[in-house]
Amino acid sequence: MYRKRIKLNHLLKKLHVPPKKRVGLLKLGIPQRTVKYNEALAKLNAISPFPTGTSVGTHTFKEETFDLAIIVATYNNQDYIDKCISSLVKQQTKYTFSIIVVNDGSTDRTATILADWAKRFPNIQLINCQHGGIARARNVGLNASVARYISFVDADDYVEKDYVERLMNPANKYKADIVEGSYQTINKDEKFIDKPDLHASAFQDLYGYPWGKVYRRSLFKNVKFPEGFWFEDTMGMYRVWPNADKIITISDIIYNYRINDNGITRSAFSSPKALDSLYITIRLLEDCRNVGMSFSNELYTFTLQQIVTNYIRIHSFKNDDLIAAFSIMARLIDDYFPASQFTCLDADSLIIEKALRAKDYPLFIAASITKQ
Repeated sequence: MYRKRIKLNHLLKKLHVPPKKRVGLLKLGIPQRTVKYNEALAKLNAISPFPTGTSVGTHTFKEETFDLAIIVATYNNQDYIDKCISSLVKQQTKYTFSIIVVNDGSTDRTATILADWAKRFPNIQLINCQHGGIARARNVGLNASVARYISFVDADDYVEKDYVERLMNPANKYKADIVEGSYQTINKDEKFIDKPDLHASAFQDLYGYPWGKVYRRSLFKNVKFPEGFWFEDTMGMYRVWPNADKIITISDIIYNYRINDNGITRSAFSSPKALDSLYITIRLLEDCRNVGMSFSNELYTFTLQQIVTNYIRIHSFKNDDLIAAFSIMARLIDDYFPASQFTCLDADSLIIEKALRAKDYPLFIAASITKQ
């Protein structure tokens, strides 16, 4: 939906038309509409059912015997898993670490490759499961961990030889809850360089991927990846980041990220399952309330940004479906973040806040398009 407006926005952007003027032009002709929350949710459920998973749960953590547990969840990664595991076993570090590989029911040669690695390296723990999705696989890995800190590595990525050392040094020295390193993409010439910071802010300084970091394991004591959802990584921002007191970022490139053109992030736009982006926002806000977490201006601001992400992921849906999604998102903001109690900390998100508070659908669509 609104493809012509998206193209117009790109043209106006090339002509250096300011965002505010672009919004004014893009909203012309978009009808104002909203629907009731329950009606909207039922409509979207008919397109793609709301998963039942939750981030609330307790891990039965065993005594810590390693400094770090590296969790690799894998499904049909025969082309890349060798390089991933090779980069982990070659770590040059003084810290003790285990590699927990959860084979999520792979049907290719992944299991055979992993069995060979596990025979050769005693610190590799191979767990074979029936296929249940990456969230379940990561939860299995967390339950199996016996370390002070944990780290996630995607099976089609690989790490630098000093990955463990670079991340664990500041974690150990400063008793940090989260330490994040910089990364580069494998198949595109892109880099993300963290600013070195011993007093980093989660919502301002961390990137949203779960990998490239070490976490104090206790942060996950009562937290699980919500099973059955796409975009399960969103859990970290709502259930883990707010509970981290000491966060450190380092500028060292320690992680190599492969952009997968067939992955969820790239394929979501054409799938009804893209609605999980909205559904997981709903579920995580419910979970935060149910466990008694306090809501902050930082989480409010992040939620406004997440709502734009939700729209972008479903922007190709029919207009009636977008109206339903908007109606739900506007209700979420009012229910969880009353206007009298919360302040948006990001100037660029103020127009999104205004649209949601006023239930102004044309303004929301136009403002979101300028962020695509």
